[in-house]
Amino acid sequence: MKKIAYAICMMLAISFVFNTTLSKAAGKKPTHYVGLHDRLLHFTEVRVIDSDMKVPLDEIAKVLYIPVEQRSNMTYIRKRGIEISYNEVTQQTIKDGVETSWAPIVNVDGKLFISVKYIAREIGFKTEYIKKLQTLRIYRDDYKHMSHADYEKKIQQLISDEKKPAVSQAKPGKKSAVNVYLTFDDGPNQFTTVNNATLKKYNAQGSFFFLGKHMKNNEDIVKAVASAGHYIGTHSMTHDKDLVYESAQAFIDEMNEGTKLILQMTGQDAKLLRVPYGSKPHVTPAMKQQLNKYNYKMWDWDVDSNDWKYTDEEADKIAKNVRTGVEKAYKSGDRDIIILLHDRSQTSKALPQIIEWLQQEGYTIKAYEPTEHIIQNFLRDTTL
Repeated sequence: MKKIAYAICMMLAISFVFNTTLSKAAGKKPTHYVGLHDRLLHFTEVRVIDSDMKVPLDEIAKVLYIPVEQRSNMTYIRKRGIEISYNEVTQQTIKDGVETSWAPIVNVDGKLFISVKYIAREIGFKTEYIKKLQTLRIYRDDYKHMSHADYEKKIQQLISDEKKPAVSQAKPGKKSAVNVYLTFDDGPNQFTTVNNATLKKYNAQGSFFFLGKHMKNNEDIVKAVASAGHYIGTHSMTHDKDLVYESAQAFIDEMNEGTKLILQMTGQDAKLLRVPYGSKPHVTPAMKQQLNKYNYKMWDWDVDSNDWKYTDEEADKIAKNVRTGVEKAYKSGDRDIIILLHDRSQTSKALPQIIEWLQQEGYTIKAYEPTEHIIQNFLRDTTL
């Protein structure tokens, strides 16, 4: 009888712990946070394991633009000349061929989590822990950011806002499984600032393809767009067709120089670009080889707003073009719809209409995610 009673007690205890764990994991507001520069990051889960804050590897990889490759039983991270790997069989983390003395990467219920401090340090970031807010801030000295004291005040307000009930703007339906990417060419300029504010107002994300000649004179705008969580890629330095497409070397020099500026200003190693006037027929096989050599990806578009054709007073026509194009793409079976827009006055006036309609229809508006690259180029080149 004593053995039976003991077994029952053990079963009840295990059941209590198991159910408590589930209740904590299901739908509970986060208690620990991670920030990047002046932002508050959003992860599906933040775990504290052995007094170390860990987040899903695939999610932080998107934020920090870290290439992650999975092959057989191994997961590889390669950035800034280092290689970190995780062996799923031995559960061992290896850096540059040497096993680590602790476990910066762990497998939790089939999902890989990585130490925030570890990955930040390894790719050149610093960290600051705000104990009373349980927030770990990632930052770099070569990227302009607010003081820790000011950040603490900001993050306290952001966390307070995070805990408020979310209000969904999208109606449910099949279209919620359709991703729409708002992309903006030719900035940064004064209209980039307007578009950035509009995206923030509607809680939407975008992808900006900036010109190097404008970035040099608008570094504050570049950093503001990056801080808002949008993706920034290069659109060449000059946008001069004769210069950009003069030769394969001239072409790649324009792309490399633009990407270098983005890295210097934001700390982001941006590998997605958009070439001036679209890839076809301008990008030659030799130019494609150069893009492959430097591991670039290239986007054209599915929907052309033709915004450049219209005046401010004709902004409704831009919104109509987008609606017509998106509906056509959706009916054709496209589930990742890329919209071409520009940082121009008339586009800034049309953007609220465009976002409101997309949200009302239930589409999911996203920024480009390097780890979930979508092939969309007029050349139909699967390597890009």
